[in-house]
Amino acid sequence: MKHPLLPAALIVAAIIFIAETFFGFFSEATDPARSEAHYSRFVGSQNWMRIQVDEIPSERERSIRAICDVLEITDTCGATHPCKGKLLLYLQKPSTVAFGDELLVLSSPDLPSGSDNPHQFDYRKYLRRKGILHTDYVTSTDYRIIGHNTKGWKSKITVIRQRLINVIHFSQLTPSQQGIAEALILGWDEDIDAETKAHFRTAGITHLLCVSGLHVGIVALLVGWCLFFLSNRRPARIVKGCIQLSAIWAFVFLTGMAPSTMRAALMFSLIVIGQMFFTRPPTLNAIAASALILLVAKPLLLFDVGFQLSYTAVLAIVTLVRPLEELMPIPNGRNRLSQLTFKALKKIRALFCVSLVAQLAVTPLTLFYFHTFPPYFLVANMTVIPLAGLLLGSVLLTLLVTWWPLAFKAVGALTSFLLATTEHITSVIASWPNALIEGIYFDCPMLILSFVIVILLSWMLLRPQWKTLAAILATALALAIYAKHIESKCDIQSHFDVYNVGNRTAIEFFFGHKSYLVCDKSTAQSPDVIDFQTANNLIFRQTKQRTILPIDTTFEDDNIYISNRFISFSGKTFRIVDRSNYRISSMSHPEVDYLVLRESPYITISELLEQYDFDTLIVSSQNSIRRRAAWQQQCDSLGIHQMTIGNNN
Repeated sequence: MKHPLLPAALIVAAIIFIAETFFGFFSEATDPARSEAHYSRFVGSQNWMRIQVDEIPSERERSIRAICDVLEITDTCGATHPCKGKLLLYLQKPSTVAFGDELLVLSSPDLPSGSDNPHQFDYRKYLRRKGILHTDYVTSTDYRIIGHNTKGWKSKITVIRQRLINVIHFSQLTPSQQGIAEALILGWDEDIDAETKAHFRTAGITHLLCVSGLHVGIVALLVGWCLFFLSNRRPARIVKGCIQLSAIWAFVFLTGMAPSTMRAALMFSLIVIGQMFFTRPPTLNAIAASALILLVAKPLLLFDVGFQLSYTAVLAIVTLVRPLEELMPIPNGRNRLSQLTFKALKKIRALFCVSLVAQLAVTPLTLFYFHTFPPYFLVANMTVIPLAGLLLGSVLLTLLVTWWPLAFKAVGALTSFLLATTEHITSVIASWPNALIEGIYFDCPMLILSFVIVILLSWMLLRPQWKTLAAILATALALAIYAKHIESKCDIQSHFDVYNVGNRTAIEFFFGHKSYLVCDKSTAQSPDVIDFQTANNLIFRQTKQRTILPIDTTFEDDNIYISNRFISFSGKTFRIVDRSNYRISSMSHPEVDYLVLRESPYITISELLEQYDFDTLIVSSQNSIRRRAAWQQQCDSLGIHQMTIGNNN
């Protein structure tokens, strides 16, 4: 017998496909960068801009980070043009710039760093999806504050948020506890110290520090508990739902209407509306409707990591928690003590099932995007998540009783105790051996196969069948074979990459699971400065041992030979040429496969051809832009087309 909802599901799927296609083209056509009024058409020269700070600026180690709206641009001819678009500025410290300030800035915006190296995070694409196309660093002499605008609802919300942050700062909480409280209630994570962030990340509960579906759900649940006295009749459910909706959207406005909070609020709002009118609300329909509304409004959300994680986790919780609980029955006693024990065990079972199901569902995504896995996630979730509701409630109560000193002090003490307990639990879990497994290789085929296994396991839980079990085993076998194939390829790899790492030279040679990073002396002394550009490449090359070698060193083992800026690796020879050795004896004419230019030596390509016999010219990103452009023209005129400027080879 066919499922009665199948035709309806197919119709809905067709509507979603048509809507996504139409609005996808519409979104592309209305890309702000395509608008004649966008400031990007003036990019390329230094211009005076009138801008307004659109968010609360955050402090960095050496600058102040501010997201701004461009209002006007004065071009080189002195003409003023109204403009629009978002610009990310880094202002030199010290700076008193605040939200709503209007600035007159002398700026030459540039594109943010993209994916210039193998498997590097594409920061440019990340910012573009947020509507930010360019960034710039501005010194204190290149800008001045010319006004302040506090009109509009966003300004009023930001003023309220800033006052609440000040209230938290004046509380009796420690600096690290203040940072956690701000993140919990306001979504402001700029004041959390690096150690606290590391502990939460290692324990696998970073989502507590980002206002998302968990926080919105806790708010709805807390309000529901406070209205326990209302009956289950429809009028009472409608009253309760309206209060919950008001609380949810008040919390959203309080957190600055962050995209993650908006997504969660829409999802829970539709769920609450379903509970208002149905005794058995169509929760899955509400979740699907919220996703459809969001994707129609902004199709690129489909590629947002937060969107994928939140909807995957919620779908898993809604569909799988109850069947999993039914596999773990708890006997109910007759006396009062047994009944209390029964209720406590039910709560523990529910928390266990929710944590397990949510983690199982999102693990393929976390492995794919972050290449990490927290083995003790169940311990962390079952100890810290119960505290999250109490924490959120106590922090909210602290903000509500600021006018009553005695209550403010008492609730502040409770909040401090809860935060201290949370910090202690996370630090203990983070100290356990292998608390966070990092550097896990996980690519797109493995992601697809893993999701097939998760879906089959879910179906097995709902409708146990031998065919489903066989499909799970077959898919797991395919995943294991593919993983072994990738590992075998890495066992015999012999490859090199030239990195684009700014004013530095870095070439990495991979042989099996070992690598040799040949770089300038400053990078060799502080290799962490290029971790952002190279870390993911080590994961995808499955590198287990990295040896860092300065360019001037002499080194030899079974895989590589380095001496006097000459490198021999896997039958290929490399010669590094810089200002110290670009002139050699006219009698010598060494033959090399790759010639690497660095430090902008004063030599032409014709002169290089007279002194060296090489197949491929590699121009390091350490050379000046002017000299790279000149060498490119010379290579083109001489027919030398194999030229690499800090890219993969």
